[in-house]
Amino acid sequence: MSYVSTPPVSSPPFSFDSHSGFHIHDKDRHQVYKRCEPKKLHDLLTYDEEAAKYTKAGKLRKNPPRHTDETQHFYVAQLTHYGLKPTKSKQAAKSTLLAAYDSEEGLLIPKHILRLEKDLESEFRAKQAVLLEKKKIKEEKQREQDEKQRQKRKRDENTLLAEVEEASKSSPSRKKQKSKPKQLDIHKISGTYTIVAKQVSDGWNCQGPLKLKLAPSSTARHLWGSFDFGVFEGKMRSSTKPKDSIIRFHWRGRETGEGESTYGPENVATLEFLPNGIFKGRMYWDCLGEFDLKGKLEAASSSGDSDLEGDVDAWKHEYWSINDANYERERAGRWGGWAGDSDDDEVESNSDTE
Repeated sequence: MSYVSTPPVSSPPFSFDSHSGFHIHDKDRHQVYKRCEPKKLHDLLTYDEEAAKYTKAGKLRKNPPRHTDETQHFYVAQLTHYGLKPTKSKQAAKSTLLAAYDSEEGLLIPKHILRLEKDLESEFRAKQAVLLEKKKIKEEKQREQDEKQRQKRKRDENTLLAEVEEASKSSPSRKKQKSKPKQLDIHKISGTYTIVAKQVSDGWNCQGPLKLKLAPSSTARHLWGSFDFGVFEGKMRSSTKPKDSIIRFHWRGRETGEGESTYGPENVATLEFLPNGIFKGRMYWDCLGEFDLKGKLEAASSSGDSDLEGDVDAWKHEYWSINDANYERERAGRWGGWAGDSDDDEVESNSDTE
């Protein structure tokens, strides 16, 4: 049976829920007291600490078992469970229970309490069934919505792939170019890109579209990027000057699950920019290896995306904050140690003019 959180049902002082079953809930002490089975309860009531020091053969035990008696509230709750009049002291409660054992009928659960237990359980199961059905309907709607989103992403991917293929055909090969190619203007390729990386989206069943944002630094010495590929995300910094239509990047980022950082020298991406705001390239991620990616600029403009240029400083800070020192601090935090505050991050010295 699928689990669904179901509130307990009550008929004071008794309640029923999926965790404790039929019980008495002491709200003042935040304690739950289930009915103790007769044999175990009798063992508790008749425990002889002195006799426990000896074996059945009468020999003194080297390590007699430790015994921790139950509380007053436990024994008082047992009186209620067995339909006996509550007392105000622990000893009185134990004496009343022992007297019930020694009676002609013995310690019995009254029929009206057994009937109440059955009724509360039935009421709880009915409420649980309603909630399970609601959960089932909600999950089915979510699956349908996810499937529609997946199908739309597939269509969008196929459309973009066709556009990349067309742009590749119309773009002159560097080998065939007779004149010197124009320098790539990084302002014109700045903006937000929709990304197709099928090895990522299919391999990790990513629901939403993958995104990459690009913007130049204030000196235009480097092109910076921020990407969200569902299963991992990060920041990119161009490692070479634009040559022809190609820019190489190094990136630092994190898995979006546990947040473990990745920043090694192998984290590289090479993008070739084609006409009509399209690029194709290759990228390396240690969980996947090298994979293809294609992108299309959502809103190309001759002046680039000036709004993103204001985000570059934050991208830089995050990029330079992902390093050996902070990795060790974060690793300690993942294993339960004190990881310090976010203000303790060590940021590598850097310059955008290098």
